[in-house]
Amino acid sequence: MKADVRCVLSAKALNGERPAWSIARQRLIWVDIRGPNLHEFNPADGSDRFWQMPSWIGCHALTTKGAVVALRTGLYHLDIEANILTQMAMAPFDSRRFIFNDGRCDRRGRFFAGTMYVPLKPAPDVDASNQCTPLRRYDGDGRWSDATPPVATANGLAWSPDGATMYHADTGAKLIWAYDYDEASGTPSNRRRFVDLTESAGAPDGAVIDADGFYWCAIFGGGELLRFDPAGRLERRVAMPTKYPTMPALGGADLKTLYVTSANWPLPAAQRGHTPDGDLYALEAPCAGLPSCMFDERLLPADS
Repeated sequence: MKADVRCVLSAKALNGERPAWSIARQRLIWVDIRGPNLHEFNPADGSDRFWQMPSWIGCHALTTKGAVVALRTGLYHLDIEANILTQMAMAPFDSRRFIFNDGRCDRRGRFFAGTMYVPLKPAPDVDASNQCTPLRRYDGDGRWSDATPPVATANGLAWSPDGATMYHADTGAKLIWAYDYDEASGTPSNRRRFVDLTESAGAPDGAVIDADGFYWCAIFGGGELLRFDPAGRLERRVAMPTKYPTMPALGGADLKTLYVTSANWPLPAAQRGHTPDGDLYALEAPCAGLPSCMFDERLLPADS
């Protein structure tokens, strides 16, 4: 379908990702993985400020003081007003080979994050199975638990409005999985195929669930957003100005503005900054979103 997609910030981000609407701040929090920066966009005046991170930032979860940020070196809490970064846990992987990618909290504030294989020294002869890792859950006190079978590139993490279904995409395999989800224990089970995009020109990237339980997914390399109903049927597709949309989020005063981040890192260096890729976009959604799930602050270090 045709939609009024507008550029709201000429960000020119290498790898814009993980937008989330802060109701308390009435701002969009997002990251540039390769910046590496955490950003705060204010739609009221179009301003955007950022905090530079010491290493690549894959994702974040909102807190009352700022955000929990998943960096290549581990998990940290950022107090955005004091500009203090406090380490919470080491990365649960070999950070010479992997970085955190997509992640967010469930409705009880448990933080989950997956990875992608981005070795500091590329080794093309490494077996593909050694490039896959599970989605992980942070359990506090520096502890992580494996939550799913290994995937090549973790993306598209989201929960149904009732919290009973968890969705998780593998960008490398072009598949989106659905799980039964036990909110009491934070455990997914009964994995099954939700959407198969192996014939698509692009691959499933970040996603968000709206209040009707429909799953919005950015198609990286395909230049579009796809909206699927809870049964996995395609309800609509929205063409984007960028070939590389990365993740949608629902925000604004009524949670009906669909924000979409994008990337320009796949382009030759000379072309970056001269195309629509890497900018922040917005359009009106047919349904409101759900409030962003906040991190359970009982799991923060005492000095955060």
